[in-house]
Amino acid sequence: MSYSTGEIAELCGVSVRCVQYYDREGLLKPESLSEGGRRLYGEESLRRLQIICMYKQLGLGLAEIREILSDETNCRNVLLRVLETRERELEEELREKLSQRDGIQAIRHEIAEGRAISRNSFFDIRTIMKGKKKQRATYAALLAVGLIVDAAIVTTAVLWDVYGWWIPFAVALPCAAALAAGATVFAYRNLAYVCTDCGKKFRPRFGKFIFSAHTPKTRKLVCPHCGANNFHTETYSD
Repeated sequence: MSYSTGEIAELCGVSVRCVQYYDREGLLKPESLSEGGRRLYGEESLRRLQIICMYKQLGLGLAEIREILSDETNCRNVLLRVLETRERELEEELREKLSQRDGIQAIRHEIAEGRAISRNSFFDIRTIMKGKKKQRATYAALLAVGLIVDAAIVTTAVLWDVYGWWIPFAVALPCAAALAAGATVFAYRNLAYVCTDCGKKFRPRFGKFIFSAHTPKTRKLVCPHCGANNFHTETYSD
């Protein structure tokens, strides 16, 4: 069966110009010409064009496609090599896009938290992103310590209540207190606050940090820069 340029283009979901372009580039050749000089393509050309379209959808360039199609005896190995190379390129592009997305999110969160963003800050996204990771790591460590302390106290208390074993509880209690104290110092060193009024970052005195009212992401403090006494946003420490 023979197909005109328009028919083979329609079957493969591409434009007539696309088929003509592949023809000029030597990727697709007509199997015969009609009496009026029109190009006619057969089943083999149709299969070849379908393969070209598949490779294009995978992101391969014409030079790579030509290399694959030109070596039919070693086509499988050439295709695997080209696809592996393309996969590495896509992974690198993906990492770059994810890095850009993280940078956008970091800047957006900084603005949402009320922190003043200078012109240079937009060129220092990595610093902000590292700070955000540090803040998340701090929260994760505090959560882990809290779970350990709770588990130790509850378990030893049950042992004391059920079996009368008070020694484990006596040992666990000071250990839990030491862990809680260490976690508090750890949090103080790794966290800071952004003033909701002036947007400047500050770290309060340890006593204020311990005893001030707070929510999961804010703490009621007095800003040393502008004197605002408010619930200020928790952020990472530089």
